Amino acid sequence: MKHFFRSIRYLWPYRVRLGMAMVCVFFIMLFWAGGLGALLPGVKILISDESLHGWAWRSMIEDRLDARVVARSIRGKHRFGDKRLDVTDYLDVVKLGKKTLAAKAGLQEAEWLVGLADESGKVQFLDAYELAKVIGKTEADRTVNLAAYDPQTRTGRVIENIPLEDAGWSSRLLGALADRLPRDQYTLLLMLLGFGIVITILRDIFRFVQEYLVQSAVYRGLMDLRCDNYNVVLHLPTTFFSEKGVTDSMSRFIQDTGELARGQITLFGKTLVEPAKLIGSFTVAMYLSWRLTLLTMIVGPPAFFVIRKFGKIMKRASRRALESWASMLGVLEETLTGIRVVKAYTMEGTERRRFFRVNRALLKQQRRMAAIDSATSPAVEAIGIIAAMGAVAVAGYWVINRPDVMDQGHFLALMACLAAMFDPVRKLAHVNTRFQRADAAAKRVFELQDQQQEKTVHNAPTLPRHKTGIEFRDITFRYPGADDDALRDVNLKIPAGQAIAIVGPNGCGKTTLVSLLPRLLDPTAGKVLIDDADIGEYSIRSVRRQIGIVTQDSVVFHASIGENIAYGKRRPAGGEVEAAAQKAFVDEFVAEMPDRYETMVGEHGSTLSGGQKQRIAIARAILRDPAILIFDEATSQIDPDSEQKIHQALTDFRKDRTTLLIAHRFSTVLEADRIAMMSAGRIVDVGTHAELLDRCSPYRQLYQSQFAPKE
Repeated sequence: MKHFFRSIRYLWPYRVRLGMAMVCVFFIMLFWAGGLGALLPGVKILISDESLHGWAWRSMIEDRLDARVVARSIRGKHRFGDKRLDVTDYLDVVKLGKKTLAAKAGLQEAEWLVGLADESGKVQFLDAYELAKVIGKTEADRTVNLAAYDPQTRTGRVIENIPLEDAGWSSRLLGALADRLPRDQYTLLLMLLGFGIVITILRDIFRFVQEYLVQSAVYRGLMDLRCDNYNVVLHLPTTFFSEKGVTDSMSRFIQDTGELARGQITLFGKTLVEPAKLIGSFTVAMYLSWRLTLLTMIVGPPAFFVIRKFGKIMKRASRRALESWASMLGVLEETLTGIRVVKAYTMEGTERRRFFRVNRALLKQQRRMAAIDSATSPAVEAIGIIAAMGAVAVAGYWVINRPDVMDQGHFLALMACLAAMFDPVRKLAHVNTRFQRADAAAKRVFELQDQQQEKTVHNAPTLPRHKTGIEFRDITFRYPGADDDALRDVNLKIPAGQAIAIVGPNGCGKTTLVSLLPRLLDPTAGKVLIDDADIGEYSIRSVRRQIGIVTQDSVVFHASIGENIAYGKRRPAGGEVEAAAQKAFVDEFVAEMPDRYETMVGEHGSTLSGGQKQRIAIARAILRDPAILIFDEATSQIDPDSEQKIHQALTDFRKDRTTLLIAHRFSTVLEADRIAMMSAGRIVDVGTHAELLDRCSPYRQLYQSQFAPKE
């Protein structure tokens, strides 16, 4: 769970919201417990022979006498001395400790309390309710004379000066309420129902506020996490994306962060609310019967074992599912981006089958997750029901055979509390599996942050603008995970202002070599020097600001044409964009568009031709005014007119700039001052076209196969 809890630090800035949510949880617990606490009075009103008032005052007398008493009805005829015992019900002392004050004063178990006696010994018979009420209201420092009747010997006596102990807070509260509530049972029921409605509404209001505060804090934290990860991704070396793939990183931003958010919401939502409800239910249940409540706690260890076991399985399945999500996203991105090729080559069936395979792999993991998620709650519920049945068996025995220990009202209220206790436990059974899924997602999310970023030097100096020359010195480079070097012992010097064409067969390392100059890649060995300064010791920003790049696959963003040209310069001055566009002949096709430079180009520049995108890329480089130009000549999607305009724009633009040309056409080779011939990751020769034709066999073969005019 360390990865999941690592994500919690993103919620720290929003701790006030979470603190307010926890306050709401406290009130939810109070109102939940209050609703359960109203069950026993409701039971007393509806099914018990003893009224709510009788129960309240009887609780008071039990506290004050430190005895267990039960209200019973008189059966048969009984006499108290020479008087007829004139009461309809009485208080039966069913349990009395030998060391209590009442026992020391002479009170005994199984005696009936039927009234009070004054100082002269005159007895006033009182029914159970009136007797309990009078004793309950007697001041704490007073004693009472109780009239007690022994049903075994059928004799009555007065027990004088029985000291009264202080009543507990719950008994005092019940007594105060009973003193103010009406005696009519139906009126009491309506009042109790109204109380239940009020606390339910209040609880739901606090629940709404709590859930809103938690979710708003989580989504704000998630926004910060995505921003941090996006910043990390922007500074990752390009080798990371060649190794892991772009869609895998996209999946971490979309699916993985969503799973992480659900885990955080669960942590500060259900994980706080349900235990709070459990505590409220447990408190009320302990009040009703602490023995039975503790008996049900035996479900804890086996339930913990089941939840922990399922959680481990869920974490593994969740990670595989997230990886399958990334694979499916990759297939979707490739197919939809290349939809024209798919249709042109009638490969719809092949792509459908490929998508089905990755989709089926995802389904396999989702089914496994669903099975675990579905099994967790029933397993925990079964364990809870078994324990509850044991508690019911014990409670039922008490109700039937020991009514002095538990009556029907307490039994029903206790069963309701136990059910309320197990409901949060059942819901919490899913929490661990949710956390495991979130932890698996968090691990993938933070893998991005833990990746080694581009090598930088702390407080690195700024590289001065290029003036004298560029040198690749003893360069060796190997891609991560590759068995062979992509470049080996490369040495090349380029004087400032010179254009050098780099030629060679596909895969010989041309693009890899020029990628070292803007530090898109860092050499495994050797140095790249600009004006005899090792660029690895200077800030990356100062190096890249001197370089303009026009790639073979021109990148155009989903923005306006003007914004795409200005992409390389944060705040272009007025007219600079238009001036760069004119130099790159962009203005020719922009003039035909209704919104001119405000025209949106569509995703990946889908509304533009290949030549138009290439011209926009050149205009972007012109606006940047670089000292060094890298041009990877395009070989496809370029019409002859665009090709002529591109070459003319480059010819004008590269004057007084050091230019590296990855040449695919003979016209580009001839425009260079020198040509570097590469083969198998090495530079085999450098010279002019005529010199290489004369002395370099690999160049001669390349010229004859690619550059020479065809008859």
